Amino acid sequence: MIDFSRAQLTHFTVHFVGNKGLGEELTCSEKVIEFKDDFVKETVLRYFLTPFKTDIYYQFKGKVDISLASVANATEDLFTSQKSFVDVSKQVATHLYNQSMHPKINGGEFFVCYFKDAMVDGELCDAVGYFKTENKETFLKVYQHVDEFDVDCDNGININKLDKGCLVFNTEKKKGYKMSIVDTNNRVAECALYWEEDFLNAVIKPNGYYHTKNFMDTSRGFCEEILTEANNVDKKDQMMMLNKSASYFKEKDNFNLKDFEKEVLVQPEIIEAFNDYRGDYNKRLDLTAIDEFEVSQTAVKKNAKYMKSVVKLDKNFHIYIHSKHDYVERGFDEERGLKYYKLFYINEETNN
Repeated sequence: MIDFSRAQLTHFTVHFVGNKGLGEELTCSEKVIEFKDDFVKETVLRYFLTPFKTDIYYQFKGKVDISLASVANATEDLFTSQKSFVDVSKQVATHLYNQSMHPKINGGEFFVCYFKDAMVDGELCDAVGYFKTENKETFLKVYQHVDEFDVDCDNGININKLDKGCLVFNTEKKKGYKMSIVDTNNRVAECALYWEEDFLNAVIKPNGYYHTKNFMDTSRGFCEEILTEANNVDKKDQMMMLNKSASYFKEKDNFNLKDFEKEVLVQPEIIEAFNDYRGDYNKRLDLTAIDEFEVSQTAVKKNAKYMKSVVKLDKNFHIYIHSKHDYVERGFDEERGLKYYKLFYINEETNN
């Protein structure tokens, strides 16, 4: 959990980072920002910090040579001392500018912040924030002059939508620090990871979220790649396994492989096939097999939508099966030469 209720923003600077690939400029500020009043400061803080409400944490992949630009090195410098805050923030802005080569990356304001006394998972520590604005919106301004009104419009930042952000907490330094990342403007496939990978050089930290996501991905892959009709497994049985896997994670606070085998996989031949698949899957993706971990409900919610039991019949019908797989029969009509599903039910509900 991230809590900034006690935090103080002590240093704040703004630069403009254009798209280098398109010949746009990098404009760096030479001083920190002084807020004109508390309302502006609180508004800025709400814009920066509100989106960070998740248990998904990241860490730097590792430090590089000190002569090279990296957010990891710059962040460590800032945690050591804030005397050269503006110069270090300019180095980070230059690094971001050098990564902004794809033509679909939008230029925008780049903010660097230093916070005292932030709270992350119950630990009090300082934090460095990196934020970037990539989209502007048009808003109306209404002016009243006694009994007359004027209407004008302008472009500005929507404080309810942070495009890109990163908070680095001064904890777990030897593991690459603890980080939280926001990226709501990453729908273009070619440049979706430039903030997380090219700029920050970050990876997901191996915690409950990380392990839950990996195991759910493994379970889904096993169902879709191994439990197939090509291997003499009915679609209904594949769907049942998907449902049981998803339900297991929704109902558990902690994962245990032996319990999963007993409650979900059940049959010895399925258990053996799953463990073989899991070994190959982990090796392929360079993952470490963890047999016990805390289940992250954030990961469950994010991944459950990919584990829905849906039978798609040609382009005409979709059948959603959530449970009661023994109420479904599959067969073949010799006369028509077509496959069919037979569904048994007790009550019928209709939506008007």
